[in-house]
Amino acid sequence: MTELAAETLVTVVTETRLGWAGVALSERGIRHATLFHRTRAACVGELQAFGAVDREDPRAGEIRGLLDKYAAGASVSLDDYPVDLPACTEVQRETWLALREIPRGETRSYGWLARRVGSQSPRAIGAMVGANPIPLWLPCHRVVATDGSLHGFGGGLAMKQELLELEGALPPRIVG
Repeated sequence: MTELAAETLVTVVTETRLGWAGVALSERGIRHATLFHRTRAACVGELQAFGAVDREDPRAGEIRGLLDKYAAGASVSLDDYPVDLPACTEVQRETWLALREIPRGETRSYGWLARRVGSQSPRAIGAMVGANPIPLWLPCHRVVATDGSLHGFGGGLAMKQELLELEGALPPRIVG
């Protein structure tokens, strides 16, 4: 197998209750992931921007099942699925992987995360969290401000709130 073939990324997308979501898979795990999109085309387009191709993969069924169950509110863990981080600095790697230490149903502050990775700057950590290439699977939505307020999320604060409610970290909003 050529080096190029070894680095081919494959798209896996599925429609869930929350919208279309997907991942770009390398042979070693998830390299990139999307949040929830309104259309399949938007989801696939985001993954193709990272060089992923739309081709079947034997792991697709498991990933689709995990995303479907997660979006439906089932207590499944996306945190354990293998990831294959793209090229990054050591502090980015430590920060992104530390996100997996935040249990479902809980949140941690940017300050906590900064201390966890030995950084003096919660703002710098916030920027790294904002550049997370594998959202949901590296649960950046579980990071909140020190006062518990929601800040900075690529999918918007409404989606961050919905994900935290889905996981039980926030009480559900009362509608009506």
